[in-house]
Amino acid sequence: MRRVVERTVSFTPTRVDNCAEYYVVIGSLGELAKLDRTGNVNGDVCTPFASTITHSTPLVDSWIGIWVEPEMRLARMARLNLERNWRNGPSSSDLRTSDNPMQLHPENSTWSHALDAEPTCISGLGDVFCFVLRGRGVYLMDSEANEIWRSSLPNSNVGRRNGFETAISISNSEDILSIWYNNGLIVDISLDTGLEIDRRKIKISERIERVFHGNDSHILALSQGGFLLSDGEGIVESYNTPGPLLSARQKDGIWELTGWRFDAIIRETSLDISSRDQLGVGFIEEKILTNDGTLSQFSFNRS
Repeated sequence: MRRVVERTVSFTPTRVDNCAEYYVVIGSLGELAKLDRTGNVNGDVCTPFASTITHSTPLVDSWIGIWVEPEMRLARMARLNLERNWRNGPSSSDLRTSDNPMQLHPENSTWSHALDAEPTCISGLGDVFCFVLRGRGVYLMDSEANEIWRSSLPNSNVGRRNGFETAISISNSEDILSIWYNNGLIVDISLDTGLEIDRRKIKISERIERVFHGNDSHILALSQGGFLLSDGEGIVESYNTPGPLLSARQKDGIWELTGWRFDAIIRETSLDISSRDQLGVGFIEEKILTNDGTLSQFSFNRS
């Protein structure tokens, strides 16, 4: 008899955000679920806005999401309070039939704003957050979405491919923000003013898909699979994996990773890989949330 596995979430999850007392699980169709630290769903599963959630970040007691509906050219950035019960918002039909879809916003939000350009990355920084709009610039906002400063997007390349690169991640070290591009460029800007301080280029053989930041190192997941370990100045080591890397975290100097049917761990610079049946999309405490909506134990014991 086939064993029935109980799902933690009823939708197809794509990633997990670690937010204060909760984990926020993001679905492929804009679904959201809050999980407590034991992995149980808290409140109702909902779809606050009928479009894909492209980027998100924790912020103090809240979660900030970016919803993009490319066909209708709609984009929203909104803050949702983690302690409130989230509910369903405008449906796809509402967006299509509304006389003024620009007036529709994600349900449950403490604030929501329409965007006139594509956001490419966002990062929470304590009680402020920073994000990049393609072709526009870098913005620092307080928790109520009041602008602290805006800075023109650093010129990230010179020559005929100028404009093809994309800022995909933001990291923070003391009073410096680092903007990471998919072509290996890193631009340091001042947290106080947004002005450029320094830049450097990491030599890579293919495009960077996503970046995961640790305390003393960074994981650069590559578009064709595999990843690079970086110290922020160059490449420390490169690794092959069975498929794309989807999530990574650093705990006590040890990197834990999960992705396309594999888990992995890096101790010092040695990589160990273990296969799994499903795609690991994120960490919930010591477990992995997979693309079928179930929780399973991480393959490695850290001790």
